[in-house]
Amino acid sequence: MVNNSALVTVITPAYNVGPWIGEAMDSVLRQTEHRFEYVIVDDGSTDDTAEIVRRKAASDGRVRLISGENAGSGAARNIGLAETTAPFVAFLDGDDRWDENFLRDQLAVMRAAPAGVGVTFCHTRVMLESGQVVGLRWQPAGSCDMDRLLVENNPPHNGSSLLIRRSCFEEAGCFDVDLPSAVDFEMWLRIAAKSTTPVFWGSRRYLVDMRLMRTGCVSSNRGARFESLDKVLAEYAPMMTRLHPGLAYVRPAVFAYRDGFDEFGNRWAAEARKAGTAELARSRWGQALLAWNQGGPTGRSRLRTLRNTTRSGIYKGVSHALRIR
Repeated sequence: MVNNSALVTVITPAYNVGPWIGEAMDSVLRQTEHRFEYVIVDDGSTDDTAEIVRRKAASDGRVRLISGENAGSGAARNIGLAETTAPFVAFLDGDDRWDENFLRDQLAVMRAAPAGVGVTFCHTRVMLESGQVVGLRWQPAGSCDMDRLLVENNPPHNGSSLLIRRSCFEEAGCFDVDLPSAVDFEMWLRIAAKSTTPVFWGSRRYLVDMRLMRTGCVSSNRGARFESLDKVLAEYAPMMTRLHPGLAYVRPAVFAYRDGFDEFGNRWAAEARKAGTAELARSRWGQALLAWNQGGPTGRSRLRTLRNTTRSGIYKGVSHALRIR
């Protein structure tokens, strides 16, 4: 049933998120902004996800479960869009959670934003599979156009951080169900390319917790991620107008090298170098790219070991500190 009085449609694509879906739903139902409808699209889960949603939906009329066959998060989001009508849309992944003021604050940012803003996003905290917060994601604030979305490699960082005008989807279309990964990033770029409100606007408040690399997470398949990102960059980087298109490849090349995908790293580094060595050397990411690219297989192996050891130590240290507080 469509809720014609809702200001925001909240859509959760859910696939085998039984251990976390209850927490995600609770974070929506606790929102201080009450004018929303909530649709959870079960993407053919084989665990108890759907049953948990049914139990919670029975006690709250704003919640609606739609069940379908497993077709991916893009298809699930498209189903949610087709079944709702509210003028604003927000997506919350089934393993993430919102601050209770997420909707209220995002709507306020949207109202205060300049003309041309179709999407607002907040900052993200990172949590472990257990739900323990271990860090903050750096994200820009203010205006993000096509060039910035590409050069800073998807500043919203995750699909749970945005509030989007429904008109953006009406103009740019729905999620690409043929992409195995990077589905959200491609959608944001398409909004920036085809919507009459193409600007993304970042706020400085941390209002979403993203579960990092939990078991079974689609985004943990780095190979599929890079394959999809390769197609997305090839399509959208040539549309850049303020900056050299090669700069869109800098961060993806660094990520590929870090994860041991040197074929992608080398190819993307070659595209990035078209912007010029002097231009790359001006930024921290450009300097990192040059180091990875010039290090060769042996040098890159050492860099990976150093990075992985440092990163593991940081997360373990934060987790220990949180336990003994």
